[in-house]
Order: sequence, then structure tokens, then C-alpha cells
Amino acid sequence: MNLQMIASLFTLFSGEENQEKYLPLLTAAVQEVQSQLVSGADGSAVRLCYLAAAIANLRYTQIYGARDKALATYAGTIAYQTNAEQQLRFAMHLVQCYRALCRDLLRDGEFVFVGIRGH
Repeated sequence: MNLQMIASLFTLFSGEENQEKYLPLLTAAVQEVQSQLVSGADGSAVRLCYLAAAIANLRYTQIYGARDKALATYAGTIAYQTNAEQQLRFAMHLVQCYRALCRDLLRDGEFVFVGIRGH
């Protein structure tokens, strides 16, 4: 996966300009995607970059959402990010959409156990 492309997409998704500050977040997202690849999958597919950037954006949103809840306002002003829960839902939805786009390259993490009882 192309880390520079992932960093650019992360900037697009999050609005955060300082990509180097979030390099550990980006590399963790890349490792998360790589660990989910099926054997023989093309790890250089561009859509995997979108998924990794969306995962990094989700982690970024989780971190800053938790931090923003602790911010105090004065004189009735409103915090910069007023609805962290809505932003988190959107970030999760973005990950789900890109995960669906990459479903043929990723292992399915769900397990279904079916038992058949004999007569």
C-alpha cells in the first residue's frame, strides 16, 4: 500500500494537515488492513489505501471525540466540534463502505456454526 496516498486520503477525510504528526496512526491502520488480507490478495490495490485512510480517520475521530468531551466552554460559547458522536458515526460508516468495497480482498471475520441433528 502506498503510505503517501493513504496520508493524502487521511487529510481529505479528517481535514488534518499535519500528516507526519499522525504517522503512527497511519501505519497502524496499514498494518490492520494487511492483517485482514486473504492469501493471494493484491496488497497494492488502491481501494485498500482508501480503507486504511478511513480506519486512520476513525481512530483520529475517536481520539479527538474523547478529548473534546473534556473541553470546557465559557460565556455560553460552543466548542469547535459540537457533535463528536455524529462525526464518529460518519467515520464508522466510511470504514464500513470501504470495507464492503474491499470485501473480496479481506478475510471475513464472522463465524457461523451450524449443527444438524440426526434423526
